[in-house]
Amino acid sequence: MAGEHSADRSARALDIAGGIVGILVFIAGIAMIIMVFTWVRGVFDDVDEQVQQVRIAREAHARAQTRAETAATATDPVDAAAPADGSVVARPYEGPTIAYVGVTIALKMLGLLVLGWLGALVASRGAQLAGAHRGKRE
Repeated sequence: MAGEHSADRSARALDIAGGIVGILVFIAGIAMIIMVFTWVRGVFDDVDEQVQQVRIAREAHARAQTRAETAATATDPVDAAAPADGSVVARPYEGPTIAYVGVTIALKMLGLLVLGWLGALVASRGAQLAGAHRGKRE
C-alpha cells in the first residue's frame, strides 16, 4: 500500500512537471510568433522609410531643377540645359532595381512565414503537452 502511494505521488509530480513544461513550450511558441510579427512590421517600416527617402530626394531634385532652370533662363538662355551647382543629376540604372527590391522583400517575407509557422508548431506542441498531462492528473 505504501509503495502504491509513493508511485502515485511520483507519477503526479511527473504529470505536474510535464504540464509545466508544456505550458512553457506553449509560451515559447507564442513568443516566437510575436517576434515574427514584430520583424514583419520592421520589414514594412524599412520599405516605407526607403520609399519616403526616394520621395524626398525626388522633391529636392525637382526643386533644384526648377531653381536651376529659372536661374539659367534669367541669366543666359543658351546655357539653360546645364545643371546648376548643388543640383541632383539623375543617373539611370544605378542603385537597386524594382526586381531586386521585390525579390529581397519576397525572400524576407518567406523566411518570416517559415519562422511564424515554426512558432505555431512549437505553440501547438506545448498545448498538446500541457493538455496530455492535465488529462492524466484528473
